[in-house]
Formats: sequence, C-alpha cells, structure tokens
Amino acid sequence: MSAVLEINEETAEVLANRAKALGLSVDEYLKSLLGVGNEKQGASDSELEEFMAAMESLADEDVEPLPSSFSRADIYFPEG
Repeated sequence: MSAVLEINEETAEVLANRAKALGLSVDEYLKSLLGVGNEKQGASDSELEEFMAAMESLADEDVEPLPSSFSRADIYFPEG
C-alpha cells in the first residue's frame, strides 16, 4: 500500500537529501524518525543492572567533595 502526502517541495527535497545522506529511502528515513519498526524500545532489566554495576565500579568512595566555591569557571579557566 502506498499513500500520497501533500508537503511543500522544499520539505520533500530536505527529506530526500537527508535520507540519501544516510543511505536510506525516504520511507525508511521517515520510519526512523517516527521510531516505526524499532524493536528495541529500551534497555532490558539485565542490561540496566549491568550498566548500573559498571557505573558503581567506577565510583570511588574516597573522593573528597569539591569546595563550595568551586565553579564552572574553575573548569574552563583553572588559572584565572
């Protein structure tokens, strides 16, 4: 089944160019934007548990907190 959508020519051209740049048909590109056919909607419980365990293993409990005067400027301009 196919359908005709009325969109302006500029929009159709943008869709076609973006689809082509990704190596997709316009139909496939629109489906990817809409999330159609995407079987994997989210992480499974085991994947989430694995991720959380990995993040916890990176945490070091002996880290001293930053001083209250620490700011974003200290990151970008550490000497000034």
